[in-house]
Amino acid sequence: MALADFAASAVRSISKHNAASLKRKRSAPPISDHIIKSIRGDQYKVGFSSCEVMPDDLGKATHWIAGHGPGHKVEDVHDPITVSAMWIGCGDHGGLIMVSADCIGLTRVEVAKVRDKLSDFSKRSNCKSINICCTHSHAGFDTVGYWGKLPKTGKNPAYMEKLLTSIAHVCEQAYENRTEGDIYVGSIHVPEAQLDKRLPIVLHDVLTRIRFVPDDGSSETWFLNYAAHPNTLGGKNRTISADYPYYMREMIKKAKPVNVLFGVGAIGAVDPGDFCEDKVERTQLQGECLGKAALQINNDEKMDCELTVLRQPFYAPVDNAVLAFLASLKVMSSKRYPCEKGDLGMALKTEMTYIKLGKQKILLLPGENFPETVYGGYASQEDSATGEAPSINPKPLTEIAGDENLLVFGVTNDMTGYVVPPNDFILHPTQAYLSNGRDRFDRSHYHETNSLGILTQKAIADCFAHMVERMG
Repeated sequence: MALADFAASAVRSISKHNAASLKRKRSAPPISDHIIKSIRGDQYKVGFSSCEVMPDDLGKATHWIAGHGPGHKVEDVHDPITVSAMWIGCGDHGGLIMVSADCIGLTRVEVAKVRDKLSDFSKRSNCKSINICCTHSHAGFDTVGYWGKLPKTGKNPAYMEKLLTSIAHVCEQAYENRTEGDIYVGSIHVPEAQLDKRLPIVLHDVLTRIRFVPDDGSSETWFLNYAAHPNTLGGKNRTISADYPYYMREMIKKAKPVNVLFGVGAIGAVDPGDFCEDKVERTQLQGECLGKAALQINNDEKMDCELTVLRQPFYAPVDNAVLAFLASLKVMSSKRYPCEKGDLGMALKTEMTYIKLGKQKILLLPGENFPETVYGGYASQEDSATGEAPSINPKPLTEIAGDENLLVFGVTNDMTGYVVPPNDFILHPTQAYLSNGRDRFDRSHYHETNSLGILTQKAIADCFAHMVERMG
């Protein structure tokens, strides 16, 4: 038996043993339907706040870069990491918080810590929902854990506390800075800013802008959404950066005094545009391309002042023995539960949030969904990696929503890895989740190794279908 075969087998055995032990200690409590929260008003009240979040001990303590394999120490800083918050409320009847954080992701455990810090604020402001969208920069600090020197966590405790405290601070400040105005939603196609590196080629090239225009003539606030990995600086980079979102924000601010937030869409296997070979220049060109496009949007539609929010936790079965093993070592934060489904008998409690902002439907998802899981376009039986028909895949989320303009934010409120359609899901036969599998066309399958498993898409689709049924 090869060493990697032995390691994969051993890790699976340990994870199954841990799951069995977990089952003896406790059961997974049933998850009830959460309450649908709706508010209306005469006019929106929106506020914005932002701050830089850099480690106090940078250059003294070790920090790790997330996103391109473990063990990459931070050597320098190109541009600062920031967190920004946007309060969206209907008059004085309450509202919700949307955060944009320049980081690879946060687990639901860390998101819960932020919400705990804001418990008094939520009561005082009548906040219906606090949501943290991570830009998923592959040049930021490790805020999840598995990009350090394994088997130790890559998270720096002091920096994590500063990050979470800073997020809570900008949330409160955004509420304090609120002013009356109108919200518009518009979009534009930007095909040159995307590259799909895995068949089937499915690209949703729409840049969407949620735009708040205050009555008092102060700066507008834009929340932009686009599907492309902020991984432009590449795996050899050792310099901290927000990647292309930094250049995008700076380009817009130079053209117009605007507060800019950004969140990624369905980014599974979707890279930025192939503008040039030089990675730093490519990062800059990607950001400037999206910034220029955002400034050119001319189809804004005014949203009625009404908000409906449904945040729903759900269980996602965990088949990935490697991630389960790392979680048991506390490399990353997690809350695991026994489960009757899947290979290990273990599940992760995660969540999604469904929002209606006027007529605009918005879905906040954990992890990195492949575009076809949201918009359709599955591989045919003849072309699929498994040889299975697309009929084994769940309905795409836009079909469930009955709205092709469903706006999706990924890597939001939890970091759960890739979401791959079942008929395209391939594992290594003897080194599952440890080494890349190869399909019947001899194509490498990396993304599965960083997923919870083959059952994730169905768990998401089933939960969303029930939410849509309830919200109507």
